[in-house]
Amino acid sequence: MRLPSSIICSILAGLLAAAAEGGPAAPPEGAPLRLSLTVEKLTPPAGGTLPTWDTLELSSRGGGLYDVRLAPGADAPQLSAVDLRLLTPRVPRLVRGNDALTRLALIQREFNRNEVHNPLPDGTDFSIANNCLERGLWEVKLARSEGGKTVTLFHAWLTFPKEEYARLFREANAGLDYVPYDRLFANYPGVGRFVLPLDALRKVKSEVELSGLDTHAAEAPERLTEQRNKVKLLKTPDVGTYGDFARAEKQPITLAKFNTPGIYDQNDAMRFDLTWLGRPEKIFWREVESPRAAGTFPEVEIRFANGYRILAADAELSRLPARREAPAVEADVLKLVCGIGTPIIHATAAERSAEMTEDRPRYLMLLDAKANHVDNHLTGVDGLYAWRDAEGRLHLWLVSYERIALVAHLSARWPA
Repeated sequence: MRLPSSIICSILAGLLAAAAEGGPAAPPEGAPLRLSLTVEKLTPPAGGTLPTWDTLELSSRGGGLYDVRLAPGADAPQLSAVDLRLLTPRVPRLVRGNDALTRLALIQREFNRNEVHNPLPDGTDFSIANNCLERGLWEVKLARSEGGKTVTLFHAWLTFPKEEYARLFREANAGLDYVPYDRLFANYPGVGRFVLPLDALRKVKSEVELSGLDTHAAEAPERLTEQRNKVKLLKTPDVGTYGDFARAEKQPITLAKFNTPGIYDQNDAMRFDLTWLGRPEKIFWREVESPRAAGTFPEVEIRFANGYRILAADAELSRLPARREAPAVEADVLKLVCGIGTPIIHATAAERSAEMTEDRPRYLMLLDAKANHVDNHLTGVDGLYAWRDAEGRLHLWLVSYERIALVAHLSARWPA
């Protein structure tokens, strides 16, 4: 097994740095943490104003729970007993005992956005997010649904204290030492160019190739709510079909970049060569098992002509309901995010808590022809949405960087 030198160096540097530096001064016992907010300037509605606050107060209740309040103002929005452990990386049971898989799972959890939504009595949504750009860069947002659209009322960034982050990490991971992972979280270390120990993750019990592979190349790309809201972030002109995303003359596919502190920068771009998506060769359905999971669970592999392999597993795949129409909203698809056990991007506090407690077997990863793990953040495919139609076909939508577009639609016969 070959591990990337960047990760090894990061771990050693983290050990040295942690020994040399102290954490931020803690507030007096019982006093709330008062974290300064950097507020995004939003355009208020015509003739109206938008609320603003400059501080986030966190009052610990112990066990990872906090009372959360915006300040100043006696009537400022607040939440009670928020579990901030839900926003920190966790080691899923599927990787426990394997160092390489554990690091991969934790890195992907930290560098995929994790946003938890909390409804307020007036219908406003108060969300807290662990941003996907660097450790400690978090966000708070107030939003309201109006006429089928989400209207942002307040949005700000904060630096979550490192010592508090480390404490939450230990509480979320049954006392696991934070220090060896500190440098992995500080800045994105990359997750490419090492042999993934697949045999340590799962063992294949059975396999069947799915017939009737279709690329839907001539069809217009579907858009769920997020893709409709982000249509202007696709900068490549005249992409009218799935085939266009893979067409050589359209490369590179250009998307607006998500930049610090957490905005889509129309003047900066991410560029990807997606020609490989146009040549899928086979789709396999497997039943696999792990000593850390009960029974077997399904895994799907998509194999491409250039040697790339997408592996997607989720215990829910075999239970997809048969749909008479293509999905129109986010809840209609099974979402998989790159990594091992990586939570979906958006969830309510109750949904996130249930998701973490269940800890079901799931993963999504991209490998090359030599079984090296490929860095999805640099490759242009960050997720997969799965659904099943009433005619007996499995549908797989491949999701671009930052979920800006659905860049491929593959389908095949449902396994007999």
